Amino acid sequence: MLKTFWLQGRLGRLRYFLFNVAVIAIAAAAVFALPRLLTLIGTRQAISMVQGLVALTYVLAIIASFCLMVRRLHDFDQSGWWTPSVFVLYVVNGYYEAADSMIGTIFTGIFLLAVHLAIILIPGSKNPNRFGEVPGSAGAPV
Repeated sequence: MLKTFWLQGRLGRLRYFLFNVAVIAIAAAAVFALPRLLTLIGTRQAISMVQGLVALTYVLAIIASFCLMVRRLHDFDQSGWWTPSVFVLYVVNGYYEAADSMIGTIFTGIFLLAVHLAIILIPGSKNPNRFGEVPGSAGAPV
């Protein structure tokens, strides 16, 4: 299971989608549950601890998603080094949101959606490539 989050090898479309849904679901459940714990404890120290745990949850979810994206890019023979460009797009989108630029936010949001759809929908190489065997084949690591 942890091999899924390594930066080597390939990851098919369905597994990429399902693992990302799982990462988002786990992170959302944690972010929903952690503040509820705060109401049970209620001290100032607990507030900062819960905020730190929520931030850690976000960071871990981002790292997990990027690891999955690297392996998905490998599936259609692209370098995983393209992954930081998606992070840059999110930063640009956040800048436009903070600047209250609706047009910039919409355009970068549409571009991000197109990038994510392309990553999900582009089929992988049918043959082994420089990143490994075809996912799901007998010689490919799962």
